[in-house]
Formats: sequence, structure tokens, C-alpha cells
Amino acid sequence: MSLPSKIIPMFTKVPLNAVETEFHGSYNTLLGMVFPPDSDFTVIPHFTPCSAESAHDRVSFKVTFKDQPVLILELKHPSNLRYASKRRLADHQSRDLIVQLNEDHCPLPVLHVISAMGTKLCFYSKHQDAHCIQPSYISTCPYETDTAPVERWNYDIREEEGLQKFITIIREIKQGCADL
Repeated sequence: MSLPSKIIPMFTKVPLNAVETEFHGSYNTLLGMVFPPDSDFTVIPHFTPCSAESAHDRVSFKVTFKDQPVLILELKHPSNLRYASKRRLADHQSRDLIVQLNEDHCPLPVLHVISAMGTKLCFYSKHQDAHCIQPSYISTCPYETDTAPVERWNYDIREEEGLQKFITIIREIKQGCADL
């Protein structure tokens, strides 16, 4: 699978001090290209306004296959990477989504959630027969306060390694759905 050459420039033209909303179009276009509308996949953008639980709006893209969830991409502001508390919140939200999607009966043996902070990506996954989510959860203790280290968002969608990791997961999802 290769992506059109215009994808990367969509992400690189977003300014360094961009707000989260400036990435909506790029991710929506990217997901629409890899999960085209004439297929059995549907890309559903979802906006959750801030609430008592979260002081920030949440934007996510849920990908379904024949109305069953197969992937979620959670989008956060790029500056969230600087703050342990915001990374911790993103980590908890991604893990909660995996639990929720498992309850919604994801049809695939591996469920993926992508946490995007601007162009930086952290890939979460859970095998149906496993009890833990990857990357491993870091519990809070008096000596360890950073439960979601910045290194977890070590892939960048604008760089070859990040794009290839993304494409590998998309291929796995598509192959899994083709086998259903």
C-alpha cells in the first residue's frame, strides 16, 4: 500500500504552533484514503466537548468495518506532549477506548488505537486472547510520576518510519477484515 504523495505535505504545511483543529483535515483525508468510502469501511469523526472529566475537547476518528469498530485515532493538541499530566490523560483515554471497543465486539484478533498529538503517534494494541494492552501500563507510585513517557509518541506521521508503522497497521486491519 502506498499513499499519494500529497499526504505528507498536508501534515508538513501545518505550522509548528498549530492548534489541534488544524490537523483534522489531514487525518480525515489520510483515513479516507486508506479506508475509501466505496468500501465496507466507514470513517466516523467524533467530537466530544469538554466536560467535568476532561477540561479539553476530544476529537477522534472511529473506523468501522460493516458497523463493527476496527480502529480509533484520538487526536490531541501537539503541545500535550510537553506535559506528563496530558500524556497520562491521553494514555488513559486510549486504554479506555480499547476496553470499550472490546465490549463493542471488535471482529479482529488485534484491536488498535492510535494516539496522535499533532503528528506524533503512539500505537496501542490488544490481542483478544491477551489480558494487557501494549504499550504496558505504568502504574503510579511515589517514585514514578510519568506514567506515559513522551518516548511513547516516538513515531511521526511525516517521517518514513512513522508512516510505515501506520501503513503496517492499516494493512493488518484490512487483511483481518478481508478474512472475516
